[in-house]
Amino acid sequence: LSELVYKQGQAGVNKAVVTVIFNNEDTANSPIGYESFKEVTVTRQVLLGGKSKYFINGRMTPVGQVQNLFHSVQLNVNNPHFLIM
Repeated sequence: LSELVYKQGQAGVNKAVVTVIFNNEDTANSPIGYESFKEVTVTRQVLLGGKSKYFINGRMTPVGQVQNLFHSVQLNVNNPHFLIM
């Protein structure tokens, strides 16, 4: 995944970041534990060397918690086109 980092760090850039923002205003269908948020943000940082960090609403979280969040709203993280994982 380090190929996602611009020029693989040669230009002084040492990470690639993607954030997905979900509208969460329909609390009846909100993921458990996130009912009070109008939006839920999921961020992945890929660092040089391929290490990844994950964030939910700006707080660093384990990858398993991010997967559970997506599973709870019926998103298949095992799909090869689901690139945030």
